[in-house]
Amino acid sequence: MKAFFKKLKMGKGKEISQWRSEVIEKFINLEWLINSIISQKYLKACSYPFLFDFLYDVNCTFALKRNVLFKISPDFPEKDNLNRLNNIRNLFAHCNQELFRNISNAPPSDAIGVIPNPKNPERDICFKQLHEEFNTKEPAVARALLEIYYSLGGQLLPVPDSKN
Repeated sequence: MKAFFKKLKMGKGKEISQWRSEVIEKFINLEWLINSIISQKYLKACSYPFLFDFLYDVNCTFALKRNVLFKISPDFPEKDNLNRLNNIRNLFAHCNQELFRNISNAPPSDAIGVIPNPKNPERDICFKQLHEEFNTKEPAVARALLEIYYSLGGQLLPVPDSKN
């Protein structure tokens, strides 16, 4: 079987790019909440040096932070959903090569390919479904993380009005 890959272009890719941005930005917010929970638990405050020097270091992975979160809250009610959101985030972040299967020449520029699932290349990724699933599960995960943060004495301060 001959196959051709190409990076997604605008058009079909524009919608996926918008979903990608939304999923990644919302996941960054979830990770920020996890970082705040870890800092609040061990330092009793949101410590900027701890956050920036340790938790935001490239070697401090999401998997490590997630494991620490689960030690802080062993009965975290959204474990499965948090793991699924991370998986969806990774698909959006790392899968963007269109595949054209069973063709003998390079595809025409207006051809629409598929994006194979890295865990099962015979199945294609449906980013629309992933986006909808993410947006369905994310609010409950965010609420559960906020509850932990508040239970540890954490506070969210209002953002000052920038018009003044």
